[in-house]
Amino acid sequence: MMYWIIVLSVLAALIAAYTAFYFWARKRQRQFDEQFLAHKQRFEVFVLSKRRVRERGKQGIARFVPLTTYQVVGRVTLGQTMKGLHVHRTANVTFRTTKEEYDKIEVNRKYRMDIAGDFIGNVVAEVTNKRRRELERKRQEETASRGKSVRRFSFARRKPD
Repeated sequence: MMYWIIVLSVLAALIAAYTAFYFWARKRQRQFDEQFLAHKQRFEVFVLSKRRVRERGKQGIARFVPLTTYQVVGRVTLGQTMKGLHVHRTANVTFRTTKEEYDKIEVNRKYRMDIAGDFIGNVVAEVTNKRRRELERKRQEETASRGKSVRRFSFARRKPD
């Protein structure tokens, strides 16, 4: 009987700890979402490379546990207007992102993204230039016209008339 009391008390303590951790994590996620929504900006980013990195945290228990982070290196053009003068500057920036957004991104493509600081929150769309759209349209027309005029040959003997 004593063993059951110990087992049940340990089980109750684990459930309480899990519940407390769950609500603490939800609160932190809500704070992060509010901060991201307040600071996000939409940029066009040309993706140079992407990689998965196992990093350790900077403080607390995270210093001892390596976690997988998803990083994207992109070229961003920043513009600023000061006293009637418009200045452009291009910078290569390393961004962090989630696995879902990481999987959407391909290297050597230009994307429109919602960015806050160095975090990619959402990949909105791929940006295509006019030349590329025309090339894809011509390819589709060629394949469509080929499909209609393709002759199929049979190597079977024809029956004499």
